[in-house]
Amino acid sequence: MFDNKNSRNLFLGRLVSTSGDSLYEIAVIWYVFELTQNAFYTGLAAAIVMIPKCLNFLLGPLIEGMNKAKVLVYAQFFQFFLMLLIPIGIWLGYESVFLVLGILFCISFLENFQGTAEIAVVPKIISKENRGKFNSWINSSQQMVDIAMKSVFAGFILTIGVQNIYLFNAFSFLVAAVFFSLLKIKSTSRQDQQQTKDWTEYKMSLKSGFAYFFKSKIIFICLPFLIANFSFGMTEAILPVYAHERGGAEQYGVFILAITLGNLTGSLLVVKVMKYPLGLLMIVLPLLSFLFWSSSIVMDHIGISTILLGLAFIPFGMMSILLITFLQTSIEEHLLARVSSIIDSVLVSAMPLGALLGGILSPVVGVGNMMLVSSTGLLAIVFYFLLNKNIRSLPKIEDIQLQE
Repeated sequence: MFDNKNSRNLFLGRLVSTSGDSLYEIAVIWYVFELTQNAFYTGLAAAIVMIPKCLNFLLGPLIEGMNKAKVLVYAQFFQFFLMLLIPIGIWLGYESVFLVLGILFCISFLENFQGTAEIAVVPKIISKENRGKFNSWINSSQQMVDIAMKSVFAGFILTIGVQNIYLFNAFSFLVAAVFFSLLKIKSTSRQDQQQTKDWTEYKMSLKSGFAYFFKSKIIFICLPFLIANFSFGMTEAILPVYAHERGGAEQYGVFILAITLGNLTGSLLVVKVMKYPLGLLMIVLPLLSFLFWSSSIVMDHIGISTILLGLAFIPFGMMSILLITFLQTSIEEHLLARVSSIIDSVLVSAMPLGALLGGILSPVVGVGNMMLVSSTGLLAIVFYFLLNKNIRSLPKIEDIQLQE
């Protein structure tokens, strides 16, 4: 699988890019808080990161008509240039929250092109029988890199300075661009021209994807995940303020690391619970997450509080994997790509709303109270499944059949 240079360069490029992606969002959100000391601006920063991701389903036909390798190179290079503007501004004494927010929006938008192109380029490089193995390798490796980078952030945010973190982020994008530039892919201009001409057909397929989403049971099953994303968006926005009240910049890094480890643990352990009915899991998992999450907020001891927060994200991480597996096993194969991209955009749309609401209300009701409010979103999921008999009785994922 890694015998050819293309697969190695794609693998290394994605890992290096992940090292930058893992840090810039949390670093920028913390930096915005340092500049403003205002929860509203951290909420706005979190929302700006998330809003472009809601448009992801619209970019597919555009990228299909482009050279995917060039899309990867240009996306990384422009992210390098944009990220470099932040440390340059700091060194020149020009620190503007609006400059940071504008850069944040542009980078997040470019990530849509990058992510879609990364998926689309794999079939051109990796043989069909090796694609599953390649995706498994890259996903597990990216998770390890994500944890390593957030560990660095947790341990060194105060000692190396936030501007140096931005500098590292910028050059990680540049190195990734170099790896992607080494990809050698045969030209498929004739296919690309045909795909570009089929714009009307694309619009029809998009319409059929939305029709399937709204007419099948899938919308009812995705609703609780919409609530979960709303809660997580709120938490991500106010976490810097919450950490500041409980310990400062170092504690923010520790909270981020605990959440990341919890999510990873959940994704690794979820196979152990897939033998149980989905309806039951979607009552038990969010209930456990709520209990750990709310307990961490009222716990005075910061060490125990951090551990409880990490534990809360183990069932939270399981819920994410359950949704992905549910989609892959339940949706008709010819509809999977378009429906899953619609679901991704719909679910992400709740996050900026949660982030903005958290930023606006935190100064009014207190950041600790807003953290408690965000945890009650998980309790809402529990009641949603308890009160909906059809959804509550869902069998194991492999036995679920969606009917239009």
